[in-house]
Amino acid sequence: MSLKYRIERIDNMTKSWGLNREHDLIASLPLDKNIFEDFKVKIKLYVSRALNFSFEENDDDFLKKINNARENRKNVTPNGAIVPKKEFQLEYNIILRDWSLTIKNMIEKDKKLLSIFRITPNIRIKYGKELEDNIGRSLNTSHPHSDAWLEGPWGLNCYFPILGDCENNNLVYYQPKKGEFDEKMMSSSPSYENMKWVMKHYEKLDFVPKKGNIYFSDYAMVHNTFRSKNCDTRLSMDTTLYIGKHKPNPDRENEYRLGVPNFGITTLVDPGQYENEKFAEKKSVNSHYTSKVLKTINIE
Repeated sequence: MSLKYRIERIDNMTKSWGLNREHDLIASLPLDKNIFEDFKVKIKLYVSRALNFSFEENDDDFLKKINNARENRKNVTPNGAIVPKKEFQLEYNIILRDWSLTIKNMIEKDKKLLSIFRITPNIRIKYGKELEDNIGRSLNTSHPHSDAWLEGPWGLNCYFPILGDCENNNLVYYQPKKGEFDEKMMSSSPSYENMKWVMKHYEKLDFVPKKGNIYFSDYAMVHNTFRSKNCDTRLSMDTTLYIGKHKPNPDRENEYRLGVPNFGITTLVDPGQYENEKFAEKKSVNSHYTSKVLKTINIE
């Protein structure tokens, strides 16, 4: 298979689901303003519970509270992901409900195009200054990387900037140089640093993701977190989905479902751990931070 096939997949998504075409390998879904604002409230409720501060309606004041809670790492990974816990599983399930409804509405005209749906989106805080224990980590998302290196070659990234300094603290994308893409650039690796050689075949893309849009990019689009000097904190969501007859790394298959579950209606997620417990260890370097403990519950 080739780069041409990957471009054709984005073609198919764009036409079938009515998405905007941002690049050969990137499509986007602009959300209705009211839907976006409502989703943002749900995200803020979840974050405020996870960081143990009172909800703040004003976005700027809310961002200040996030910054003031920087040292509260009880529920935050080195890479800034907020780990769901039983104490705020209700807020997490509300996010899952709204996210799944958004995807269901998006794919309504061609449901069969979506092959598997991921049930473990990351709500991520990227502070203006990197968390100290993330510096030097081989899986720090500030390193240019493809999710293919951990998950297998055929997924699609979903990136959703939500709140904060998304102008100066955002994702940077890199595209393959003309004629230089090779499938071995999508090989598995336990470290982003081991794949640095890929970057000599890539070039930076002049593209800035905007709040209120969900971006879908093929794994062939390398990306990383980039902070401009003196930037502030950003709050975003990232996850993945699959189209076509492809599967993720076996260590991540339990994060996916055929079709989109009815979260909050017939299905609930149990995070499987309390916030005063030590983070559950991952099953492997390839797996997610919820992999050993998260369960789905059918409530029908």
